[in-house]
Amino acid sequence: MGSMANTSFTDRAVEQLRGWPALMICRADCGPGRGVALSTRQIVHLHNDAEAEVHLTWPVVHRMAEALLACGRVTIRPGNDWVQVRLDSDSDVRLLASLVSVAIKANVQASDEPHRPVASCPQVA
Repeated sequence: MGSMANTSFTDRAVEQLRGWPALMICRADCGPGRGVALSTRQIVHLHNDAEAEVHLTWPVVHRMAEALLACGRVTIRPGNDWVQVRLDSDSDVRLLASLVSVAIKANVQASDEPHRPVASCPQVA
C-alpha cells in the first residue's frame, strides 16, 4: 500500500466502503459528489472532502442523538433522517464506517415497514 498522506478522508471512506458487499458507490442523487447505495436506496452522500451525510432514519437518530452529539463530530438537524459527520481524521472515517453499519440495519428495517417519505439529504448549498 502506498502513502495515503494526500488522499482526502472522504476518499479513504469511499475506499473502505467500496469493499462492503451490500454497498455500491454511485453519484449522489441530490447534487454534486458521490453516494453510497444499499440496493436502490442511497444511505451516504459525500458532497465535499470534509463531510459525509448518513441516512440513519429518524427513529435511529432520535434514539442515538445523545451519543452522536456527545462525540462532537456529528450534526443532527431536528426531524431529519440524515446526520452529518465531519471527516478530518482517520478516527472520523472509523466513526463513519460504524454509522454506515447502523444505517444498513436501519434502512433494511425501514424498507420492511410501511413507507414514509424519506427526507432528502440536507446538503448545504
